[in-house]
Formats: sequence, structure tokens, C-alpha cells
Amino acid sequence: MKFHRSAMPALVGLLTMLASGHAVAQSITLQAATIAPPDNIWSKVGDRYAEKVAERTGGDVIIQMSYSGVLGSAEETIEALQFGTTNIVIQEVGHLDNYEPLAGLGSYPYLIRDYEHFRVVTEKTDVGKAFHDELEERSGFKLVGAGFRGPREMAVNKRIESVDDLAGLKLRVPNQQIFRDTWTALGASPTPMPSLEVYTAMQQGIIDGAENPLEAQIRSKYYEAVPYVIMTGHVNAYYTFIFDSAYFRGLPEEVQQILIEEGEAAMKWGSEQMQKLIVTYEDYLTERGVEIIRPDVEAFRARLEPMKANYPADFQEWIDRFQRAGED
Repeated sequence: MKFHRSAMPALVGLLTMLASGHAVAQSITLQAATIAPPDNIWSKVGDRYAEKVAERTGGDVIIQMSYSGVLGSAEETIEALQFGTTNIVIQEVGHLDNYEPLAGLGSYPYLIRDYEHFRVVTEKTDVGKAFHDELEERSGFKLVGAGFRGPREMAVNKRIESVDDLAGLKLRVPNQQIFRDTWTALGASPTPMPSLEVYTAMQQGIIDGAENPLEAQIRSKYYEAVPYVIMTGHVNAYYTFIFDSAYFRGLPEEVQQILIEEGEAAMKWGSEQMQKLIVTYEDYLTERGVEIIRPDVEAFRARLEPMKANYPADFQEWIDRFQRAGED
């Protein structure tokens, strides 16, 4: 079911455009939200976006960053896009699956193989752009840019050396159907929970662990709560700038173009910076007493292979399109 949203926010941009022949007749302020703290790489991506947009528009378009979930959880800030209380959310594509199931593809297991495959999907072929266009048509959200977060790994309170060791494991997952499906198929007990609650839940033994990119595990200090990191690399998800499409399309065309160009550039910069950071994370964790375990990932892939058949034909076609990207 599509989530129908008011087009009223778009009138702000439309009236601005009609008021003058210039791209921006008066200043436009866009409120951007992230759950990451100010010193995090993805917050810095947002800062860079704001800086470049302000430069390109002579200060007529201002992006105000809010960090650390001050404006709410990922789900709350995305919902707020329809009311105009936020205008930009920095988050993974998969968080839109409550509005359009196809968005779950952004979190599908072993879909994007690695950073080079990610670049093929998002830069070297039209697959990523076509996916974003399809999501905008179906969901009413405009996605700008793609920032590679690095593979998602498990942080848990017990050794996991094979897929069979997952039986009954209470694992926190984002509140997305694709994650519930994935970990159910693997034999674990997926437990949706806002990311800001995970650390305390692990400390108190409410859950056995969580799965996130190492960057997020370090940011949230999971290593203080659980002693093992299991290198499953089960998802290579990415961040994007999420707008309400009606609002975005109501902005002056020159402003839209600047927001697209600088958003793509900022996310690309974030991907490049993340590649420099990823190679440092394992040492960082081991220095803090974490034991890193590398299970047989092929066994995880094999257990998940039948999952594809559970989805509609168009979803399966998109899986194939992603996986074949660059092969033609």
C-alpha cells in the first residue's frame, strides 16, 4: 500500500519560484536529521552537503543539521518529512520499506558484494539511478546520492562459528521486514528495536547482540557490552539523502539540480572516506578486547538462497538486476 502524503510542502518552493525569475527569491532553510553524533563520518557528510549547497546558492539555501537523533529515530524523522518538520533525512534506503516494500532491497542479504560492486551499481551503470527513480514513483520519496557504509557484521555475547550456532539467538535488527526475514531464515530470533536502545539492551541481556557496520558498532560502543564480532558481511547497505518528493519537486529547478549534484558528491566523498576508515576498525576492536571470528560465509549464503522465492516477481527481477550489474 502506498502512503499518501500531502503535497502542501511543495507549495513553499513553488511560490518562491513564482515570486521571482531567479532560482531563489528568498532564502530556503532545509532541516536535516541524522541519528549519528556530530563527529561521525555521516554527520560530516551532511555538514559537507550543507557547506557546498550554501556556497553554490550564495547562502540562499541553508541546510541545518541535527545530530544524535535529536529530532527522533530514523522512522520518526522519515515520517516527519510529510509534515515539513524535517526536509532531509540521512539514512539507509531500507528504512523506507514501511512505505514501499521494494525499498527493502537496499537491505537484501548478499545483494551488493563489496565496494567495487557498489560503485558499479551506483556510478558505472544506471541500475542505482533506476532503483531510486522507481522508489520515488512508488513511495513518494526522493533519494539523492549513495554512501557506502561497509558490510554489516554481528556483535554478540557468544561465539558464532557456523550458521547452526545462530539457533534461537536474540538478535536486534532494524524494524524492516527484510531483516526479520533474513535472520528468521538463518535460525535466529530477530528482535526489532530502535538503534538508540541497543547498547542498554545488550548490557542487560535483553538481547544477545546486534548487527551493524563496524563503524556503527564502534560509534555506539557495543564492544563494552558484548565480546565477539562475527564477520558475516551479510549486507552492504548504503546511506542516502531522503526528501519528500512533492516538496523536492516544488523547489526551483536550479535548486533541485544543486541539491542533486552536491548530494551525490557528498555521499561519494563519504564512501571514499569510509574506505580509509574500514581498514582501521578491526584493530580498534581487538585493542579493546573484542574477539573477531570469521565463520564460513558461504554457508550463510546457501541458507539464505531460498529466501528469494518468497518475494514478488518484480522484487526478484530487481535482485537479478543488482547482481548482474556490470556483467553486460
